[in-house]
Amino acid sequence: MGTPIRHFTALGPGDQVFTVNIEWDFRYDPYRDFLVCAHCDWSPSLLTRRKIIDMAGEHLATVHGADRGLSQQENEAFSKARRVMLPLCALVLIVVLVYAFA
Repeated sequence: MGTPIRHFTALGPGDQVFTVNIEWDFRYDPYRDFLVCAHCDWSPSLLTRRKIIDMAGEHLATVHGADRGLSQQENEAFSKARRVMLPLCALVLIVVLVYAFA
């Protein structure tokens, strides 16, 4: 559906790892998150007040029996892009302001 930005993983029966991803689809509103299970294509409506981590953990525990070791990890590429783009945008903004007021 979109770009996975965060992964929730938990251990199920036989130490099998199950994953639920938070994905961004940039065709929609900015910062609109979608929750998608990598194993059964579960994708709930996020028009709810429940926290995303609670929804992910509940799905992994009830559907897949993965109720041990719930953890989350940010996508490496997404994190790296954010670390590069923030200083670059700040530098461009400073250069524009220097030229505008010089």
